[in-house]
Amino acid sequence: MQAVLDLQSHPKPSAVRQSDSSSSSADGPQISSVIRPRLAEVARDKRLGEEISGVCPLLYTLAPLERHSDDGFGAVGEAFKAAADKLVKADDSQRMFWSELPIIFLLRHAIELFLKSGIIIMHRRLKLPYDSEEYKTKKPMLLTSAGLWKPLLKTHDILAIYWYWKKLLTENIERLGAVSEHGCDMTIPDELDGWIVIVGAVDPSSDYFRYPVTKNENADRAKSSFKEVSLDSLFPSEASEEKVHAMIVEDKNGNFVRAFKHDNSTNRETEDAAWKAADMLSNFHIMLRVELMGGW
Repeated sequence: MQAVLDLQSHPKPSAVRQSDSSSSSADGPQISSVIRPRLAEVARDKRLGEEISGVCPLLYTLAPLERHSDDGFGAVGEAFKAAADKLVKADDSQRMFWSELPIIFLLRHAIELFLKSGIIIMHRRLKLPYDSEEYKTKKPMLLTSAGLWKPLLKTHDILAIYWYWKKLLTENIERLGAVSEHGCDMTIPDELDGWIVIVGAVDPSSDYFRYPVTKNENADRAKSSFKEVSLDSLFPSEASEEKVHAMIVEDKNGNFVRAFKHDNSTNRETEDAAWKAADMLSNFHIMLRVELMGGW
């Protein structure tokens, strides 16, 4: 792979200098005298086989989490979403019953992290304090619809987090557009509201898809893809192409006792909404990082 990094023709974004001032010094070595000669060596190395030019716009992807403009929330969200992607691809050939539960959990957690990332970024970029906490605090807060401030890191209710994320974005959209790198459109598509409601209503505490048993017994029954059915509804109609996965329990005399049938529509609406919301919020996350924080 041949790596060519053209640092000379791509000046560092001003946000890099502002947010990472602790790593530079007037008495320290300069990039041109230390880094560029080494990059030239790498560029001449014929063992590397791929050409890379320019500067990565997503600088945070190559930095420690604690150096990220959102303290690492967005990057970890991307990791959870990527894990869901890989689990789906790995699961295509060997579909396991209940495998949608960890997939939805990964997506739901990614959604939560993307929203928290956005809240932190908007507060820091616009220098908005959190109640009594300053905008650059390591203890960010969440404003609830009741007007109360709560610790953001201890809140897992997606509906509450989304409410404040949307409030921040919509009420400050002109200010955000004015300070963005390219003056991009930050309008929130209407359909995102519906997807968040579906996911948030099913799993308000971030435990529904992690555990078989939660505080909501009725909801726990609904999440299982195997349902008890009558003998009459066990088999599909002749016109149906449905594949039946079921177990029939008999007594010692061979009489029917009960049947359990797999319902492949279970959790499908929630999974579909989780994928769509995670994809859209991932895009919002990348946009905020690049447009507001110089890639950090």
